[in-house]
Amino acid sequence: MNLVEEIIDWLYTEKLRVDEQWSYLLPTGFSWWADQYAQTVEMVREEKGPSGETGYLLCVRTELLRDLDLTDAALAEINRLPMRCASLSGPVYDAEARRLDLWSLIRVTDDNGGWIRFLLAAAAITQLAEARVLAPVLADATNATAATSDHPESGRRPTPDEMAFAAAVFANSGDEPCAWSEAEFRETVAECMNRPPARTATAGPTGFTVEFPFGKQNSLCRVSGDQPHPLYGNGLLVLQRFPVPVESETEGIKLALSLNTADLTHRMTGYGLGSYVYADRAIHFTAFIPNALHKPGLLANLYYSCAARAQAMESRFAEGGWDGDAYSLDPDVLAHRRQQRQATAPAVERPMRGCPMARAQSGGG
Repeated sequence: MNLVEEIIDWLYTEKLRVDEQWSYLLPTGFSWWADQYAQTVEMVREEKGPSGETGYLLCVRTELLRDLDLTDAALAEINRLPMRCASLSGPVYDAEARRLDLWSLIRVTDDNGGWIRFLLAAAAITQLAEARVLAPVLADATNATAATSDHPESGRRPTPDEMAFAAAVFANSGDEPCAWSEAEFRETVAECMNRPPARTATAGPTGFTVEFPFGKQNSLCRVSGDQPHPLYGNGLLVLQRFPVPVESETEGIKLALSLNTADLTHRMTGYGLGSYVYADRAIHFTAFIPNALHKPGLLANLYYSCAARAQAMESRFAEGGWDGDAYSLDPDVLAHRRQQRQATAPAVERPMRGCPMARAQSGGG
């Protein structure tokens, strides 16, 4: 059993305590129903890091809405709720399926596997809670349908699993003062930020602020312990601001949603725990770490994640590396790109995805 298989098994048996009756196994993960919203945990792919180390992209995603058309009004609602109020996941829109899911993505290595698994477990638990809260409200506001579904053999789950309510531990910990101290903020700045890629950095009683290069401008990162989350109370707010020019609010929201597709499903920049959002005429990335996840050394790792994201965003938008069509929200654009790739790429047998039982019943692959 390799590292990612061990973590997936740990999530299934120990942290989420998945009921076999309400789950099914995938080639590289599993799907399950803690309530009526399907959640999937699976490895996206294996990749080599810059030093040749093996890493695994591991995702958690929970179905939120279906039959969703991205009208201007729908975009505004998505930006206002799951994007602006993100904690450890962000919304991703599947343009061809007209579906909105919550996604989280991390890169697991031998060096970080012992501790980062707890962040992924927390992302799974918060997604379950947020789907229950957000899906009915968003469905009504966007004229979509809440993405409730049935297990292919057991049917509709009549009584929620206890894990559907497990995020209460984060809300309860949020009643206490911020778990991160002034000494931790100052120590992290002193040890990590007095050198590139940071241009300037300062720490205070409740957080730190750091600026990164963004072409001739700067991008700004604030980590604050005095900004409570509407669901989880006190903890750590991570907010990055990128001076990306956009033509309108609608185009800004579309860009933020496309960036979620890029960074929460395809590739790692920083940790894929949070969401891009459009606000105050700029693109931001926001995340929230509940008090219960406090761990010595986590603050430094969050800083390095923000630094990696800042460098990626500079490459994309200050240096012209962003390929907007690759993450378009227009299904026609995506279909055209797929046809182009299929015309030039060699034939590859892809691994099966989705529910094996459902495939057997339909006779399909």
